[in-house]
Amino acid sequence: MTLPLEQCEHLYRFIWKELTDNKCRLLRIGGIQNHIHMLIELHPNIALSTLMQYIKSRTSGWLKSDSRFPHFTGWAKEYYAATISGEQKNPVIEYIKNQHQHHLQTSFDDELKSMYQASGLNYDDRDMR
Repeated sequence: MTLPLEQCEHLYRFIWKELTDNKCRLLRIGGIQNHIHMLIELHPNIALSTLMQYIKSRTSGWLKSDSRFPHFTGWAKEYYAATISGEQKNPVIEYIKNQHQHHLQTSFDDELKSMYQASGLNYDDRDMR
């Protein structure tokens, strides 16, 4: 278990602080043992790639040094991001809230494919290697 569920609140609070320090607003965060989802309002003066590099770097160092996360070795180099409309905000928040239930029925790979499709993108397994 890379991210023990009983310890994730600590991780989420750490990420919330880092986002706030970068003038971004965390609307919802959640996940399971091997990945997290965040809905954020990105500040217009920061590039998404810059923010993600910063968040992944800061959390990686913190997680590796925290004994509550003994199996964490690092984040994947990739991430998935999509822009949503105002009408999609509440459904996305509900989706993030229900990650535990969702993943009882859907694998991470199937979830990723459906996110690609919902965004109008073509999913290619070769992109994930």
